[in-house]
Amino acid sequence: MGKIFIFLISLMIFPCLVFAQTYTVKKGDNIWQISKKFNVSISDIKKANNLKNNKLQVGMKLEIPQKNEKITKQSKSNEAEYHIVKKGDTLFRIAKKYNISVEELKNLNGLNSNKLSKGQKLIVKAPEKPKENVSIRENEKVPVLASAKLDIDEKAEEIEEIKASEDLSQMSLTERLLLFAKKMLHLPYRFGGNSFNGLDCSFFVKKVYSMVGIELPRSAREQFTMGIPVKKDELQPGDLVFFRTYAKFPSHVGIYLGDNLFIHASTRSKKVTIDSLEAPYYLSRFIGAKRILGIDKETIEKAIEELKNNQS
Repeated sequence: MGKIFIFLISLMIFPCLVFAQTYTVKKGDNIWQISKKFNVSISDIKKANNLKNNKLQVGMKLEIPQKNEKITKQSKSNEAEYHIVKKGDTLFRIAKKYNISVEELKNLNGLNSNKLSKGQKLIVKAPEKPKENVSIRENEKVPVLASAKLDIDEKAEEIEEIKASEDLSQMSLTERLLLFAKKMLHLPYRFGGNSFNGLDCSFFVKKVYSMVGIELPRSAREQFTMGIPVKKDELQPGDLVFFRTYAKFPSHVGIYLGDNLFIHASTRSKKVTIDSLEAPYYLSRFIGAKRILGIDKETIEKAIEELKNNQS
């Protein structure tokens, strides 16, 4: 009777979760490995078991939640939708087809004019942003994100656990690099920032590469002097892509993911995000790419040393 009562209380507190099974923690387990094994987020596991941190003890029994089908279907409906420009397409026709305004279409894609090119990929529906838990301070109308600091701390802790995981040894250098890059998604942007609480484009790249044992210079301008030049149509995941934004020299950098997508700490989005190289803003500012992966460590260290000597 007591177990039934606890189960009902759990469903009332976590209505979006259904407990599928119980898992007993074994030696060497960490919460990241368990979340990966059962394809359940770390935050859901912590909620289901009332865990305040990511520490586990051998023999601990964890309730492994399973997301409700209704929630899963809803999350799919929140994905972005795209339109590939065909011959004869205009902004007006595309906007009408997807029941949005021309102005909204231009804003979604950062378009400054009405010109389109055949094969261009346009966002016609942005993914819905998850509702944020906010608290209102007394006598203030501005909502303040209550859990921002906690989310950043959890990301940092999760990354440290991944770095210590034995699973990394089974992944290629590129796979590890992209894993760490994607784990930093949504961290806040700050010009000149050097921490998870706020970072800029070049520190993001430097930090991600350092996680796989490769040290790069601090600025985008310096990073552009590293590696081997790569043509745009020969890009491979892990390559660095560079842009001219606020200056004539390389002033913005990101990491190529494949399929014309790159991940970067964006001044426009104010966070680490993923964008398309074909988006008009980046297409017009792209200046080149460099390949770092596959180059021996001594060559990179020598290039950095020469760079320092030239600056002094």
